[in-house]
Amino acid sequence: MPSMKKRTWRKNISASRVAYHMITPALVDMMLYQSKTLGRIAIPEIVAVQKDYEFLAAYIPVDQLRDMVDATIRIIQRNPARIEMIHRKTEQYNTDYFEYGRAVLKMKLEKFSNQRLANVYRRLNWYQRIIHGYAIATTWFVDSDGEDFSKLLMGKLKDVIRAQRSRRSVAEAFSTLTTPARPSLAIREEIELLTILRRIARDPNAKKIFLQKNIAHVERDLPKIEKTLRRKIYTHYQRWHWTPYTYIGPSYTLEYYLSGWSGLLREKTNIGHHLRKLQRYASDVRKARGRIVHELRLDAATRRLFDIAAQVVYLKGYRKDALFFGCYVLERLHLEIAKRLGLTLKQIRFMGDWEVVPALQRMSFPARVLNERMKFSVYYQKKLRGIIYTGKKAELFLATLRIEKEEVKKVDSLNGTCACPGKVRGIVKIVNVPEEMGKMNRGDIMVAHTTFPALVSAMKKATAIITDDGGITCHAAIVARELKTPCVVGTKIATQVFKDGDRVEVDADAGTVKKI
Repeated sequence: MPSMKKRTWRKNISASRVAYHMITPALVDMMLYQSKTLGRIAIPEIVAVQKDYEFLAAYIPVDQLRDMVDATIRIIQRNPARIEMIHRKTEQYNTDYFEYGRAVLKMKLEKFSNQRLANVYRRLNWYQRIIHGYAIATTWFVDSDGEDFSKLLMGKLKDVIRAQRSRRSVAEAFSTLTTPARPSLAIREEIELLTILRRIARDPNAKKIFLQKNIAHVERDLPKIEKTLRRKIYTHYQRWHWTPYTYIGPSYTLEYYLSGWSGLLREKTNIGHHLRKLQRYASDVRKARGRIVHELRLDAATRRLFDIAAQVVYLKGYRKDALFFGCYVLERLHLEIAKRLGLTLKQIRFMGDWEVVPALQRMSFPARVLNERMKFSVYYQKKLRGIIYTGKKAELFLATLRIEKEEVKKVDSLNGTCACPGKVRGIVKIVNVPEEMGKMNRGDIMVAHTTFPALVSAMKKATAIITDDGGITCHAAIVARELKTPCVVGTKIATQVFKDGDRVEVDADAGTVKKI
């Protein structure tokens, strides 16, 4: 077992509701694809710590992490064409992944031979690695250790605004210029949902059915709805119900969508207004960006930098959607493989991605090993070789690392980065998992370690969003811009400083949050 106390290791990421079915391919692809951007490997080793479904931390040597960040920023500035090419390829890989995933959902996997099943797994796994890793330098690392790229862009804006003697808010300009002028999948799904709601509202029979308060009765009466509209309702559910899946599920039920349409109908939602607003999203963003570019007289090089930032924001959101859809598809495959190996779904999720095909070929994998990994394990990835330690070996391995300490000071205010401008006051609600969303009331201030699609319904109630996680590409920043909700990201310790019921003032323009 190697001794690695010669260098300092820094926590770079953590996540909930995830296991090795996602972690192992993600860390392997970080090694595989760094060179696509850098032309070399800046980070050859990563240590991950796992306990049950909690990915507690990924640690990276500080010198390697800083090398990766600094080198990526240099390449963005000196060779933007290379970055743009990588981004185009990454988007296409993600689109192809969606297409292949849909094909897998139609397959009758239970009739496949082990070899054919293994081939499907290999291909899904290849897509999972390449969509996450191909642009990993820009879509993760560049803003993951102090938000260097965001700070570079903010600094340029400050200089330009000062030079032009403009009264434009730096935070507002930054938020607008880094917002992609393309609707996300979430916006596209909402447009489709509202279009169906409008059809329901205009059909007297369908409207009567959906105005029933008992959703079980709504579902019971669906066959009474006109065939074309009924098909659209079922199609919408089938097309989008994976969206909250994250890495381990569950997905939405039909009841969720029926409840949503029923509730919006009873609230007498102005459907046309909301639809027009969403349909204008792309043109509104383009116009807003154009006004700022013209007002500040941004030169071509600076405009290109912000265009790349907007690409990163779009790609990270699209990639996360693709990964969640992929994990939803992977569950079908995992269930079939688990059945053949005599394992549970949870057990198979604790296999390294390199272990699945050989296990299927041998028709065995020791359940005892997987159960040990669930309790506590450490995964060491060095270049393309991964080792998973459990029990005492895991504890001893972790003890060989000199890990940088995270200090949490007793403070009443925090600083972060403005993801969407605005100033508000409100009551804090800590929401880290879907089970905590029930405590959110409209107008509360949502504080989370990080956010993901399953938390969006809570985010829509929030008057401001605060996260520990940071950068212009984090999920909270992307959604906040779409909702136009004040948002401060990258506070690092907001979930540890604030608690439910605290009254706080959020000045997102300044990136500050303080108790009042």
